[in-house]
Amino acid sequence: MQSAQFMILLKISIAMCLGAFIGLERELKHKPVGVKTCVIISITTCILTIVSIQSAEYYAEVSNNIRTDPMRLAAQVISGIGFLGAGVILRKNNDAISGLTTAAIIWAAAGIGIATGAGFFFDAIIATLMILVAIRLSPYVMKLAHHRRQEKDIEVSFTFHLASIQAIGNITELFMSHQCKIEDIAIKDLYNGEVNLTFQCDIEDHNMLRDVYLHSKVLPDVLAVHLETA
Repeated sequence: MQSAQFMILLKISIAMCLGAFIGLERELKHKPVGVKTCVIISITTCILTIVSIQSAEYYAEVSNNIRTDPMRLAAQVISGIGFLGAGVILRKNNDAISGLTTAAIIWAAAGIGIATGAGFFFDAIIATLMILVAIRLSPYVMKLAHHRRQEKDIEVSFTFHLASIQAIGNITELFMSHQCKIEDIAIKDLYNGEVNLTFQCDIEDHNMLRDVYLHSKVLPDVLAVHLETA
């Protein structure tokens, strides 16, 4: 009996500590869900899981005709915890949604409490650590992704109004000399013998884009230049 009570105390203590760790991260960011909320969720789901398992074991010993799922009560917790998560999701005036991470933290605290109550201590500890690492590293990953996106080539659409078709060769040589990656070419003949030439290409930076634009304007038979960036 004392051993069983010690295990219950151990499970609830671990659930409380793990819930506090997750809640502390939200508390430091001044979010509505903090240490107290996550601790309450973890402890409650932990004790409900313990009660669910022990009830199934107890009634199975009382009568052979009684068979219950030891995780039945814990399964209902996952559905019910969604109401708490929905309460922290907000829709701002600019149609932006906030509070999704906090709602996920509530769900995670419930899951950690269930895992601890079921005796899966290693799983609960690893899950807590992985969640904290993911939350802490996500800003750096987003900055890295944003930085790489800025380093990508500029997608540009050039449209040239040419006096004759001979100017196409000069423009192509200009783009090749600047190492522009031409993705698509479109040529349209006009009624008066003039030509519209469109290049879809990738350019490394804005300085190169300016040079190509300025050099193309002074080429022979180039009447007008129009460019658009994606």
